[in-house]
Amino acid sequence: MHPQTLASATMLLYIEGVFNLVRGQPLFVVGLAMFPAAWAIANDKRWGWRLGVGMASLAVLIRLAWYGLASPLSLAFALLFPVVLLALLVHPQSREHQRIWFD
Repeated sequence: MHPQTLASATMLLYIEGVFNLVRGQPLFVVGLAMFPAAWAIANDKRWGWRLGVGMASLAVLIRLAWYGLASPLSLAFALLFPVVLLALLVHPQSREHQRIWFD
């Protein structure tokens, strides 16, 4: 049984993966990588957690590059889910659980 933060991050990885598939080429690749990350986290694989953190970070950086600081409201909406996903993955409960229980 995963902690709530990690279970929520797994579901959000799947959801963000689907949405990223339709957002353009850079996020298409990120979206494709989110599916195996979510599957591996659900199956207690440490590489999946690392991949998920990397892809969530990359999604945040791509959106920052796209929107810049010119339109803060658009940037806030664009960063909402990727930042929440990254926060859930690096939350102390998630990190501790993967450190102890993942292979």
